[in-house]
Amino acid sequence: MLIYNHTAYFPYLLPLYRLYVIHPTCYAAVTAPSPLWNRDYPHIDTKILHHSVSSSQALLKDAALITAKLSEPAIAQQMMTHAQTGDQKEVDRIVHTFGCESAVITSFTPSTVHFTIDPRTNGKSCCEVTLSMKWGL
Repeated sequence: MLIYNHTAYFPYLLPLYRLYVIHPTCYAAVTAPSPLWNRDYPHIDTKILHHSVSSSQALLKDAALITAKLSEPAIAQQMMTHAQTGDQKEVDRIVHTFGCESAVITSFTPSTVHFTIDPRTNGKSCCEVTLSMKWGL
């Protein structure tokens, strides 16, 4: 008698369950040919990636400008005060005075501030940089 079918090791009451033999050979890997293996990939074009990389460099300069301005205690105090009162327009005005060339979308919570920096293009968005900085508990 196999121990796999013994009621002490397989205590289900339904006799149907005791008919199945649990054995490693039952789970042998089966490989079948797949149509995805011999799939043709499209031609590689790096123009879009090159455009995103060149745009990202400008976004990173704007991110450095934002962090430099926020390192000044007076500006940080002013921005946090208006954010604490929920004055989104004033926070956006303060960020606009930083002189960023890209569009900066600011959102904040009691514990963090998020800056999403997007290039100002009329077409589809190629890239964005998001800064998340903790400023509370």
